[in-house]
Amino acid sequence: MHLRCGDDLGLIRKNQQSTMSDSEIKAGSRSLRLGPEPRAGVGLGSGRIERRLAAFLALDIKNYSLMISRDEVGAYRRVERDLATVVRQVQKFGGRVMHVAGDGLMAEFASAQATLQAALAIQSGAGRRNRRRAGEQQIEYRIGIHSGAVVVQNDRVGGDTVNVAARLEQIADAGGICISEAVFEQVHQTVDATYTNLGATRLKNIRYPTVTYRVSAYRVKGDQTSPARRSVAGYTEGSEYRPSIAILPFENMGEDAAYDYFAEGIVEDVIASLAGLREMRVISRSSTLGFRSGRTDVRKVGKILGVDYVLSGSIRRALEMIRASVELSNALSGVSLWGETTEFPMADLFEAQDQLVRHIVSRIAPHIRDVELRRAMRRRPENMTAYDRTLQALHLMDYMDKEMFSQARDVLAQAMDDDPHFAMPAAWSVWWHIIWVGQGWSTNPNDDFATANALAERAIMLDPNNALGLAMMAHLRSFLLHDYDGAFVFFARALNTGPGNPIVLAMYALTLAYVGRGEEAVRAANHAVQLSPLDHRMFLFHNVMAWAYFAEGSYAEAAKWSRASNGASPRFTANLRILIASLAAIGAHKEARAAADMLMSLEPEFTLNRYEQTLLPYKDLAIRTRLLAFLRSAGLPQ
Repeated sequence: MHLRCGDDLGLIRKNQQSTMSDSEIKAGSRSLRLGPEPRAGVGLGSGRIERRLAAFLALDIKNYSLMISRDEVGAYRRVERDLATVVRQVQKFGGRVMHVAGDGLMAEFASAQATLQAALAIQSGAGRRNRRRAGEQQIEYRIGIHSGAVVVQNDRVGGDTVNVAARLEQIADAGGICISEAVFEQVHQTVDATYTNLGATRLKNIRYPTVTYRVSAYRVKGDQTSPARRSVAGYTEGSEYRPSIAILPFENMGEDAAYDYFAEGIVEDVIASLAGLREMRVISRSSTLGFRSGRTDVRKVGKILGVDYVLSGSIRRALEMIRASVELSNALSGVSLWGETTEFPMADLFEAQDQLVRHIVSRIAPHIRDVELRRAMRRRPENMTAYDRTLQALHLMDYMDKEMFSQARDVLAQAMDDDPHFAMPAAWSVWWHIIWVGQGWSTNPNDDFATANALAERAIMLDPNNALGLAMMAHLRSFLLHDYDGAFVFFARALNTGPGNPIVLAMYALTLAYVGRGEEAVRAANHAVQLSPLDHRMFLFHNVMAWAYFAEGSYAEAAKWSRASNGASPRFTANLRILIASLAAIGAHKEARAAADMLMSLEPEFTLNRYEQTLLPYKDLAIRTRLLAFLRSAGLPQ
């Protein structure tokens, strides 16, 4: 839509007619007759200026120029007919068309509610027409809506309200609607639609960040509109909740402006690392540039950006050291949840930056998970979201108790029913089946394999870039199906989308160990531990370390890490197996036999023959042979 916005947008003349005929809609270079021309001698500089409240709808057509270049005459006709229909929809909801260009229009309404209802009707009608058209003949609209005070002079309307509506149209998706927070506050309780908070957005030539929302009609079977769903601070009513966080620009407390770049680099890397954790919503760096750590009320940040948490910080150079202070705050209450000051040597500036980023991410991610788990555990069951149920299921799974673990399956199933489009419960359900089989609890492993595979495919279908779902599919292929080549294909995708996800790295380390790449496995496992040193599931990471060191032939290290895992979770049978083998390898035979007794009490039907044929994960024949020999020496039945 070729409107001059912001500082360049002039006043738009108001349409004084109450009705318009189709013949008055002209496409392309021809314009719409908007009423009588201004009186001679009357310009923008004369006449009384009035102000009033109004709502504006800006609409344009996606790829209009391309459509014209392909089929000028046919495109003109389709656009002319469609815009005539759009004008009728505007008028149906009490709106008045202010301006029409070849590729769009601007309309004024008395209320935000009527404006959004018109927009939904316009997009619904366009969708129905497009379903009857070939792809290159489809006409898709982008719509922006804003409300507020406007300036009226000589029947022309202008001001920031018009400018913002035009800019919101430019960032809307094809076939979509983008509204401002001012509109959202007036419509979300009265207009049935899906509202997704996009946070504060910087619009071209608009001075202040604008909190924006994506709006779409939410249809269920039978094309009936569901009750409105509100998405604020990561929560969509009737859908999944995910915690959201904004990382404010770190403040350079030193006198050397060169360290501004260092502080900016830290924020950029922290955002990128946290964004790899798909269970979190991370606000983009461009949306936080207008705020400063230590100079902004975090509650204001939370309201503007629609986030639950705010991380702020500062950087100071002290002699040959860099001192970084960070603080995690609750954006609703403003209460500080965690804070820490760390120092790094100046010798290698970029290495220091990498270390600091790893340090921050490794502490903030598990800390938020712990806070969120406590929040979820306090919620009434009937009010739980898919995200809450997923947290509850993970909590049940951590104890490695068969009865509690079995309950987690139903909770995850409920989470998938709560929101069939949320990938996380499906991905964690794959992990549930892997553990269920690995623990020896499954009475029908083949059926559980098939179910796990279907769940993994579902998780990836729902979110092709979900690092956890991709990693679970990879681990399923590696651990249960022994398809190591296929596993590495999925791991490549998982590591690309979630390079800072410790679960992804841990699963990757296991497969590296299984194929005999012990040294690489140890490095990947160490990286996972460094990224999540406070994780309440640390017994899993310690177990991964044990398998990696055993593959490398470092049996003392394998024993150390498997002992640590066993101390935190003595019922984890996958760890008991590597613990027994590692202890036998270093000559701790009495301790190895005690661990073997524990394994048999938890898995009475365990035999070495069945283990070798099913769950023994190592592909390398030499490692397999050594593992079985050590297990046999501890007295496990053949």
